[in-house]
Amino acid sequence: MAKDKIESIEDLKELAKSSFQVLKLCKDRKGKATVEIPVNSYAELSYFLIDVLKVSVAALEADSEGVGTVRNVPNAVSGVLEKVIEIIPLEEMDLLDKIHGLILEDVKE
Repeated sequence: MAKDKIESIEDLKELAKSSFQVLKLCKDRKGKATVEIPVNSYAELSYFLIDVLKVSVAALEADSEGVGTVRNVPNAVSGVLEKVIEIIPLEEMDLLDKIHGLILEDVKE
């Protein structure tokens, strides 16, 4: 769909097909969806999971002296935050903004 204006439910459906990218419906689990975390390799996935665990340990030990047992906490936190940024559903938010604008137009009339 080349146009940016939603004029009908068919326009909305067409836009939604290309906009809903982050959540993928589970075929075997009714009512559930998954979010993919983009990685380049099993090694990168492993490092990400290790970083998640390190961040969790650091959070649990924040009040104690034990944070020193977690190596390179800033890098672990940075890695986790970078992955979280990658899975923010920006395409879906764009669609929601367009729907919101459509609703506001109806309210004004």
